[in-house]
Amino acid sequence: MVAASLWATVGVGAQLVPASAGLAPELLGFARTAIAGPVILMLAIGKFGLGRIAAARINPSGLLLFAVSNAVFQVGLFRCFTLLGVTITVFLTVCLPPIIAMVFGWFQRREEITAGNVIALGYSVAGLGLIAVNNDIGRPTEAQISGLALAVITSIAFVTMSSAARSASRTSPPMLVAGAGLSLSSLVIFLLLRIANVPDISRLIPSLADPSVLGLVLYLGLGPTALAYICYCKGIAKSRSSFVALTATMIEPAVAALLAIWILADSPSTTETMGCMLLMMAMLILWQSEQKLALKRAGTSNPIQPLNDL
Repeated sequence: MVAASLWATVGVGAQLVPASAGLAPELLGFARTAIAGPVILMLAIGKFGLGRIAAARINPSGLLLFAVSNAVFQVGLFRCFTLLGVTITVFLTVCLPPIIAMVFGWFQRREEITAGNVIALGYSVAGLGLIAVNNDIGRPTEAQISGLALAVITSIAFVTMSSAARSASRTSPPMLVAGAGLSLSSLVIFLLLRIANVPDISRLIPSLADPSVLGLVLYLGLGPTALAYICYCKGIAKSRSSFVALTATMIEPAVAALLAIWILADSPSTTETMGCMLLMMAMLILWQSEQKLALKRAGTSNPIQPLNDL
């Protein structure tokens, strides 16, 4: 939940970067991970010692999966901020991952299909439909279609990243997983930018000469990235499933929406608001269904848990 609160500030921070700086979404994603990864690694070395860090064994394929999926997530997230706005992007990228994780669980036959799951899936699809509707012309614009498609891809990347982080954090310190994963992720983005040369990565350094741009980029790297990912990896390692950890981030949309309305005057339309509410309802129904299923598996119908278990 601490990680979610920090993540809620990313969209507002990105939108506050002056347009004159010319920082494309890919460059912000690269700068964010390039700052956070090494910082987390240094903190991990300070906490555990270089010897323990060097002796740690992280599954290479899992680390690579974390890095690639995180790179897709970073670029997609910042692009969605431009296409859909902060509020809608946050609602989609927070509410869709648990639904996607649930559907993945169905196909892998790890999750039981319940009535609550099906209802939650229906609410999320309806919510996406309402967000796609343009209040003025009654149909989605090209930017909305592109943004919604990208939001789904970004959410899938986040689910993949979460699963890889949870698996790796079971055998290695979460700080090491987050630091190594983000560092490698920045390298993936850098290589892609060098190959495509769109946008030109050399524009990043001159833009940082502006103190306001430098301050915002440093904040994005240190606050909602370095600190947030340490909290998230530590929390997800203690969760019994990726789904439970994902639903713990439900507070992010509310915080992000309040910040966007207060600072950016980014107010969603009526249909977008209704769509966001349906997505939140889907999350709540999914959460309730998961709790009932957990109690069923535990062989009890008593919803009250001891305080030390909460």
